[in-house]
Amino acid sequence: MRSLLLLIIIIITSSVELFAQATNNNSTNAPVEKAYKQTLVQISPRMDIVIDKPRINIYLEGLYNTNGVYASIIEQTRWNIKPGIDWGITDKWYVGGSERINMNGFGVYNYTTQIYFQHRGKIGKTLFLKECIYEQYNFTDAGSTNTAGTTALTRRPAEGRFGLGIGFGRYIPVAANHIGVFVSYRPYIQFDFVQDGVAYYNKRFIDYTNLRIDAGYLINKSFYIGLYACRDTNFSYVPASDPYKKNTVTPVYGITCNVLLFVNPSAEKELSSFRYFYTK
Repeated sequence: MRSLLLLIIIIITSSVELFAQATNNNSTNAPVEKAYKQTLVQISPRMDIVIDKPRINIYLEGLYNTNGVYASIIEQTRWNIKPGIDWGITDKWYVGGSERINMNGFGVYNYTTQIYFQHRGKIGKTLFLKECIYEQYNFTDAGSTNTAGTTALTRRPAEGRFGLGIGFGRYIPVAANHIGVFVSYRPYIQFDFVQDGVAYYNKRFIDYTNLRIDAGYLINKSFYIGLYACRDTNFSYVPASDPYKKNTVTPVYGITCNVLLFVNPSAEKELSSFRYFYTK
């Protein structure tokens, strides 16, 4: 079973990456440049308030890039903070949303609204996640200087992206506690709400992917400390550059901790109350 799951992950990852690189609406076979950015090291704390009836987690998550700024076409993040809610409609079907505030220093760069719909099942003892995601990026005002020397405030139009996610995981019992391992892959298609002639998104099929693995220790089903690693890739098309197509890869390593606070302390603490893996 483990070999089969690993093979499925490799096939899905390779197929989407190759299709993203090969698909191009331009008539020319423009070369693809692969650029690796600085490896980022992150710290990401989180706190959940767990309500057992109804099955709801309200959480507050933060992230800090210790050695640089994460930068892409739509993000500049030195640190961020993200409140969110995750609601189990049934034992397997979940919906949720969050609002991420991205800071590139002491100022807000943009706000990211995320909404998702998920199915969380199992194959034997292996966790199996399927999801559909929508994210919208709303930008803050920025100053620009015109030819007369005056400064005016302008706002970059909002941008959105749709994504599909798949994930596999396992809880491994260790005495009375558990080790959790989870692998996820999420490809996205991005789009502009305003067509301004910039072709960042309309010449590539897949615009962004994130391949991530988490592993950590879940103590008493109420405290988790773990490590994670990501391969974060942005696929862009810029007509004014050479080559036109670029795949920008940012390797990420991080440490995280997650504290679960139960509204009803006497309620049985279940593994399903731990939502960290599913709300990225």
